[in-house]
Amino acid sequence: MRELRQKLLATFQVEHKEHLERIRSILAVLEQKDGTPAGADVDEAFRRAHSLKGAARVVDLHPIETLAHRLETLFSRVREGGVHLDLALLGVVHRVLDSTEDWLAALSESRPLPDTTRALEAIEAALNIEAQTPQTRAEVPAPALPFQKLETVRVNTEDLDRLLRSTDRLAAEIIHQEGLVQQLREVNHQVTEVAREWERVRRVSAVALRRLTAEPGLARFARYLEFVEHQVHALSSRTRTIHLQHQRNSWTLRQLGGEIQEEVKRARVVPAESVYEGFHKMVRDLARDQGKEIEFRVSGFEVQADRLVLQALKDPLMHLLRNAVTHGIEFPEQRNSNQKSRTGRVSLRMQAQGNRLNVVVEDDGRGVDLKRVTQVAIQRGLLTEAEAGTRAPRDLSRLIFQAGFSTSNVVTDLAGRGMGLSVVHETVERLQGEVDIQPANGGGTAILLSVPLSISTHRLLLVNSCSQTFGIPVHAIERLYRVRASEVQTVEGRPVVSHQGKQIPLMTLARILELGDSEVAVEGSVFPAMVLRSTNKHVAVVVDDFLSERDALIKDLSVSLPPASKVTGGILTADGSVALVLNPSAIIESFQQLNGRPGFATASPAPQKQEFTILVVDDSITTRTLEKSILEAHGYHVRVAVDGVEALEQLRDQPADLVIADVQMPRMDGFTLVEQIKQDPRIARIPVIIVSSLERREEQERGLALGADAYIVKRKFDQQELLDVIRQIL
Repeated sequence: MRELRQKLLATFQVEHKEHLERIRSILAVLEQKDGTPAGADVDEAFRRAHSLKGAARVVDLHPIETLAHRLETLFSRVREGGVHLDLALLGVVHRVLDSTEDWLAALSESRPLPDTTRALEAIEAALNIEAQTPQTRAEVPAPALPFQKLETVRVNTEDLDRLLRSTDRLAAEIIHQEGLVQQLREVNHQVTEVAREWERVRRVSAVALRRLTAEPGLARFARYLEFVEHQVHALSSRTRTIHLQHQRNSWTLRQLGGEIQEEVKRARVVPAESVYEGFHKMVRDLARDQGKEIEFRVSGFEVQADRLVLQALKDPLMHLLRNAVTHGIEFPEQRNSNQKSRTGRVSLRMQAQGNRLNVVVEDDGRGVDLKRVTQVAIQRGLLTEAEAGTRAPRDLSRLIFQAGFSTSNVVTDLAGRGMGLSVVHETVERLQGEVDIQPANGGGTAILLSVPLSISTHRLLLVNSCSQTFGIPVHAIERLYRVRASEVQTVEGRPVVSHQGKQIPLMTLARILELGDSEVAVEGSVFPAMVLRSTNKHVAVVVDDFLSERDALIKDLSVSLPPASKVTGGILTADGSVALVLNPSAIIESFQQLNGRPGFATASPAPQKQEFTILVVDDSITTRTLEKSILEAHGYHVRVAVDGVEALEQLRDQPADLVIADVQMPRMDGFTLVEQIKQDPRIARIPVIIVSSLERREEQERGLALGADAYIVKRKFDQQELLDVIRQIL
């Protein structure tokens, strides 16, 4: 029986946490509306209180049952219009929730159980009802609630992590299979070329071969040639069949692997409130221990994100909240003397934007003491006095993220060691995220974190530098373009280029990573570059080539990486090698430490070739930018259009030598565009290549039947395949 009770208590703790966090999120919405209730919100709060009461009764926790019953009564009267849920009454509800949380925490930790009388008296006073004894509780009828039975199952998080690692291995095998598909394609191409060459030889040497057959001494050699011919044709047919079969199998494996990975990702996604439920109590206890009055508000706890991301951010957010209470918020007397409210405000806001999770920890306290920060930075040798005078306030504020940096003169169990904010910075960077700090509205400090919603896969741009492949997270890339040597200027001895009206520093990736020689020769007078951004900084990085864009699993490397390392992990490429994934923030920071030349010298321009004009039609700005950069880097003049309508207008006004079009676009799709081009005599001869994510054989056959000259599937965009097709057509 004891073991059963322990299991029930453990289950109740999880359920209690879920109910409290949901009610608190509803209260946060009502507080913004000044207590004006929405029917659905109050119904949900009432249902949660009712469920909590019943669960507490099952495990015989009478204090929590009594408080939950009062909450149920309160929300019932609000629904009926008998009670106005103003801000004062919302405060009472918060007090009741805090009391149940404190009582259950004490029970779990085998501490003396706190008295819940004051919380009970507060809600009874608000309701103006007589206190009920435990004997009369059962006489209060609980309203009948309609419910829907949902079948759920609890899965151990370790099992999910093991399943994720299995999908990692499956993804690696899929990449390997894609590499084999490419090798089989090359083998098939080689065998086909041998067969074609043999056919040419046979046509030219037909007479000589007949003579060989007639010669008695050479008849055996003639039969051998016939045998070779037969074997070459058989081998060509067999390799073609194997290649097609393996291509289909690889596609099926890729589809299934993607589905499994998506299912695992969905299973790992949880609401933020399930991980951060203890923050309310932590801030409340910390404020009480320090004698401070603090109002802690949370919004966005309903945001769904990868549990591993939320778990990784838990300690950093705890550090930030402790800092806000300990260093940010002043004591009540100080706030009064500064003409502030006695009660300080600390807030935690979370929001999902696209595939990023943005978190803001804000307080209305004293803010960052830049004078003290500068003083400590000079003492530690991080800045000279001259440098300190030229740094912007925002850059000075970011020094507090340095390991061991602290402005406190006293070391306590909560502050003074200077490790908290460096942990925040390092954790966020490991997640491929960014950290920024800025003054809050009305005084105080706001710290902003931006990380991926999931760490299962990342969208990467693969680039080449010094014959090595590197991955750059796409979220940090603002632009891909070609830089002309004549556009590079020098400001204070450092090369810069113009970007959006501003001069930004320029450097080669080879110099940043210290690859090979200190100076790299760049072919021609134009070279590919990418503009990286981090918080408010931009830099231009020169690479040898843009390769492809893909989703990939970033794996930890077997070696220990130092803090602020430019490498965050690795990915497996199609040929089985490992490409290093770079940290954009660390690359941008390295620009401050590397001075002088950009690390490249332009070679003599290559002889001018005929420049073909290609029109790229795609509604995705990322795809347009990538394809434009690749084609321009190989000497083509490129125009772009966002859909078929705009493409037709351009072509009729100014024809191009080739059109590369997506299929799924607004206003006019790619199929219709091909059809319209081929029906217009003025532009009908312009070749069209379809580059689409639509992979079904029927879709490919439809595109070719409408007049497209080639159909390339872009699930795994292969720039070499595209370039080869373009060369064959032009």
